[in-house]
Amino acid sequence: MVPFLQTDSGSNATPSPTSHARLRYLLALVVAGLLVYAVVVASGGIRDSVRQLRHASPVWLIPALVLEIASYGAAGWLLWLLRGDNDSIRWGTTVRVALVMWGLGSLLPAAPAEGIALSVSELGRRGVGRHGAIAMLLVAGWCQFWALVLTTAVAAAVVDAIGHPDPDDAIRLLVVAAVLIVVTLIVVMLVRRPIIGKLVADAMWLLPRRRKMSRAELRAAGVGEHARLMALFGRPTHGVAIAMASTGWWIADAGGLWIALHATHAHVDFGVVVLAYVAGTVASWVPLLPGGLGAVEIAVPAVLHHFGVPLSVALAGTLLWRGLSLFLPAAAGALAYASLRAARPVASA
Repeated sequence: MVPFLQTDSGSNATPSPTSHARLRYLLALVVAGLLVYAVVVASGGIRDSVRQLRHASPVWLIPALVLEIASYGAAGWLLWLLRGDNDSIRWGTTVRVALVMWGLGSLLPAAPAEGIALSVSELGRRGVGRHGAIAMLLVAGWCQFWALVLTTAVAAAVVDAIGHPDPDDAIRLLVVAAVLIVVTLIVVMLVRRPIIGKLVADAMWLLPRRRKMSRAELRAAGVGEHARLMALFGRPTHGVAIAMASTGWWIADAGGLWIALHATHAHVDFGVVVLAYVAGTVASWVPLLPGGLGAVEIAVPAVLHHFGVPLSVALAGTLLWRGLSLFLPAAAGALAYASLRAARPVASA
């Protein structure tokens, strides 16, 4: 097995949360609830927030739901494109794996490790080796991250050009757009070079448990693993499809937020919504908070309020969107996992 993606021995067993993990999860939920309560109070109180939600237009929730479904369709497409030699894996299977990975997995006590373990286990039951399944998920996450960076840069440039921001904001947005675009281009150019595998191998050699292998052996393994990972991108047209799927995930999800804001009668430019969405996405990476509960509800309304949206309206739209983008995918992920488990396993190649 290649050293860089080596995992614990054992087949496809999934971890079960310990009592310590459950207690930490419970405390995280309490903290998230307090954060949401604080935002509700700051926006005008519970009554004001409930009134905004009651006056929301339910008809807008239909296209918002369609966009959320499309986002997971794009995520499943991304995993399908990164399946490598596992031609037996179908798009319907990868969509369900995406729901388990990013839907159900985001709210589990041991997130994100538990979602990864469940996804690897189900891919393994369909003939995908453990090493290949981990590589598929890691490369998908890497593609999504840089697609988010590039989406942020484009949104900042659009808001700067046609959003008529304050002069100070215009300068900041222009600098952010330029820096992110340059960084993304540099990373994309560098990551395709085999020397990256050697540099990673040199870094791995510094770890004590890797000293059983010589530096030359690690470098050779690094170059080989880099070549295998780059092979997942395939021909240029295949790489373009991967970029489209990665970006489509974010655009569809941000579109769901935009529609949810329209439901609460907040009319705001899509570029501004994307910036608020990116702030919420980064906030969701805060450790210990399942699905970023509390942190996202602070970040998204704060950015929207900065660009002129009333805080109570921004919070109401955010809460509607979170119901569609967090809790519904988690429920769908539980159903997807049950359907995946019900299928007969395939012998691994």
